[in-house]
Amino acid sequence: MKVFPSVCLLIFIMLTFSVSAAINVTGVTDKTVYADRVAFTVNSEAGWDCTATLNRNLVSTSVVTDVAMVVDFPDYYELNVHRINQTTSDEESLTIQFIIRDSSRGSSETGLPTFTPYPPTDSAAAEFVGAGLNIVTPANYPIGLDIPVIARVNDGSGKRVGVIGDVTAVGFEGYPIKLLRGVGHTFLPAETAARTVDYNAGIHLLSTPKTINIEASTTWVTASGTISSNTDWGTNARVHVNGQFTVAAGATLTIGEGSVIMVDPNLEIAVNGMIDVNGTNANPVVFTPVDRAVPWGGFLFEAATSIGDFEGTIMTAACADNNWFGNNPGHGSVHRSEQCLLYLSNGANVSLTDCYMIDHYGQTGHGENSYLTMTRCLVQQFITIGEYNGGSVTLNDSALIEFPAYNAPFADADNDGLYLTTGDHYLTDTLIGWALDDAVDAGSGNAGTVTIDNCWFESAYHEAMAWSGHETRTVTVSDTVAINSGQGIESGWEQAFVTATRCLSTANMVGARLGDNYENWAPEGILDVQDSLLLYNYRDVWGRAWSDDWGERIGQMTILNNYWSVPHPHFPTNTLWDPIGTPSQADELIPFLPTPATTVGIGLAVKDNTLDISEATGEVPVRLSTFTTKIVSIGYAINADGSLYDSGTLQFAPGETLKNIAFVIPPLAGLTELEITISSPINADITGYSTIIYSVPPVPYEISRDIILVGDDWRFRKGTSEPPSNWNDLGFTPDESWLTGPTPFGYENNSGYESCIATDLTDMYGSYYSIYMRKTFIVDDPARLTNLALGISYDDGYIAYINGVQVHSQNPPNPVAYNGQPSTDHEGSCGSNPPEFDISGFISELMPGENVLAIQVHNKGITSSDFLIVPELSIIAIPIPGDIEPDGDIDFQDFSALASSWMLTSSDAGYNEHLDIDDSPGDGTIDTLDLRVLAENWLAGFEKLRFEEKVSYK
Repeated sequence: MKVFPSVCLLIFIMLTFSVSAAINVTGVTDKTVYADRVAFTVNSEAGWDCTATLNRNLVSTSVVTDVAMVVDFPDYYELNVHRINQTTSDEESLTIQFIIRDSSRGSSETGLPTFTPYPPTDSAAAEFVGAGLNIVTPANYPIGLDIPVIARVNDGSGKRVGVIGDVTAVGFEGYPIKLLRGVGHTFLPAETAARTVDYNAGIHLLSTPKTINIEASTTWVTASGTISSNTDWGTNARVHVNGQFTVAAGATLTIGEGSVIMVDPNLEIAVNGMIDVNGTNANPVVFTPVDRAVPWGGFLFEAATSIGDFEGTIMTAACADNNWFGNNPGHGSVHRSEQCLLYLSNGANVSLTDCYMIDHYGQTGHGENSYLTMTRCLVQQFITIGEYNGGSVTLNDSALIEFPAYNAPFADADNDGLYLTTGDHYLTDTLIGWALDDAVDAGSGNAGTVTIDNCWFESAYHEAMAWSGHETRTVTVSDTVAINSGQGIESGWEQAFVTATRCLSTANMVGARLGDNYENWAPEGILDVQDSLLLYNYRDVWGRAWSDDWGERIGQMTILNNYWSVPHPHFPTNTLWDPIGTPSQADELIPFLPTPATTVGIGLAVKDNTLDISEATGEVPVRLSTFTTKIVSIGYAINADGSLYDSGTLQFAPGETLKNIAFVIPPLAGLTELEITISSPINADITGYSTIIYSVPPVPYEISRDIILVGDDWRFRKGTSEPPSNWNDLGFTPDESWLTGPTPFGYENNSGYESCIATDLTDMYGSYYSIYMRKTFIVDDPARLTNLALGISYDDGYIAYINGVQVHSQNPPNPVAYNGQPSTDHEGSCGSNPPEFDISGFISELMPGENVLAIQVHNKGITSSDFLIVPELSIIAIPIPGDIEPDGDIDFQDFSALASSWMLTSSDAGYNEHLDIDDSPGDGTIDTLDLRVLAENWLAGFEKLRFEEKVSYK
């Protein structure tokens, strides 16, 4: 073939100036979620000028080419790379979207920073002005029963006042009532003799005296079986339900004011007819177990004829069965399996007015096509309020708080306040908050409506309002506050059509959101937010979902005529919030104020104000008790080892409730204390912590040891059949069916656990639900142990034993069998530091020398996509006498310490009481007697704890 010279020249030119390779970024890929961290590099190329920025929430950070950049803050990111050819001036751009997700939170916060609601700040005295303190407690009560006390702060019209603080009473200082936006409860200890209890409650300027007459003797009438005709127990009845109890269809049980109904453990009250309870706030009816530590069951309203009408009623310590729905199949779709205080189905109708459901073991209720109405009720400290499928839930002027407690640690376990599916539901003038998941969730099921008016949602780890649905769900929210939550107003997965008007969403991670945090769930609905305040959220408005292109779904959002803190380029018809520059804007807050006061509480928003110096982060949060129309300011000072290091002033604009004291951490080398103090507030009173101290902790005279580590070998048996009954005992000898392998154990069919599995149970999928595992370990002297901790990450449930005694469980199967399944899913996490549980109460089960930790681990489904178990065991112990460092043994260093203190007495400088070991606590002189004890223990100590070669695997 003949090639002309001109053609050769053309080929040469094409090869020389051909288009270069695409922009090269290594370590990160587009639309990918990374657990905890990612490291990436933007690689340069000769002949190109390259610039790159990493964007997070409208903040850009420059990225240096050819240098690895580590990103470990959980959030949504955009990496933008742009380059220009130095010869042709051609330009190229690349955008990579990715997410860092906190693995300890699972998928529940994908695309958002890790969020923990800030602790409440107590209200200032001015916030209580004009209010009244209402106390509800029994007028007469038997000996031996804990006494319930309920508090509510109202204004002159009877409206709840949203204050925070502790109600106390002289003589009962150890039993305060924590008011959360104006409501709360406590229990006074049971009385042991007849007397009049004077309970004089007070907070700031408010006080209310109450008296409780403790009966000299109580005659209990027993009740069990079935009531088939109308029955009236009268007023001040004392009834002991000591057997399964039923109100038959067509019959009515009437209970008068002041009655006490004591129910035996596990028992349920079935109402197929009507129960009519006529208590009052002055003389309430009480349903209680004999002992609040041993709960009763609850009420069953399971017939179309079932009616409950409760007024002035206190109910406590029910929901005994933690797997009631598992043990009672056919009772409806549930997110949690615990028993309910109120179970409704088949059109049952239950109404509660001035009722107080407090401190229970399971769910408040569950509804299947039934009707529940609450007016001026308090629901506090349940696992969840429960799920209501169909029918209707109507809440008026009620408070639903603490699921399970306002200071509970995070757990992604569907601890929603209220879960609504199909049906038509109405919430008016109602407080819902302090939930480990969503405050209110409307998801799953078919079409339905939810109407929210003049409500207050606070301190939900995830959504204040999460609206979703398989079919069209129509939600209307008006004149409502969402504060201190993961997201304020969300139109989430599938078809949720949400309209919010005249609302305030502030101090949340996201103010208003179209989309959901979960991957692969598409939002097909609409979010319409108008005439509202979206203020001081991490993101005021957001519309990203992770189901497709990760783009903002602007076409599904109407954001119009609102005030917001940060403008969004796609929604121009809104106004920037600037109440300092435009003071009249502050008046927009007036309809939402929980109190009319202009002086509010302020404090450091921390749960503990004494911390290790290594925990200093350079930010200390300061929180107001509530937003206000006034400008609030406070001074701060930072002292390093007593010398002023930094100082300044924080200013809170109207509507703002949270700011951080930000500072550069001084060099920690040689620093023993860092103190941050707030002072001189304007338009506020300091009602919370005023000081936080970071310090070098004193060296504890204790030894910490990990005695079973991640990666240790265990004996294990696949759960294809029931193991021998003594499989978890110390004396059990495994046979050839028991295998050996290192932890973590598990399998992964999708993605998540594959990187950390050491023993891959590839045959578990589709074959067996469980494994049984044993690990022996040595404890030289259990009497010296002060703490025993089980570290364990799991998927989906387990029961742990030491020497055959059950010491801990999470989500165990019921019944316990080799093919038993946990009631719910649980996601574990990889890593060498699994979550830790204190099992020190079982130190007495340890034997000197050899012991065994045994664990049975169960998967939720035989075709579950994954399984994981990652166990550790650790101890803290008092060292043997003479171990001065302490480091676990007595050696030359300890002898040297004793020699340097020779003949010192307790009155001398430099005297060390840990060297005075001849007697307990010593004789006051370091002398030959101490040397003798040290010599007796020479080279002895805790070194045996990890000498596993001394123990056969069994």
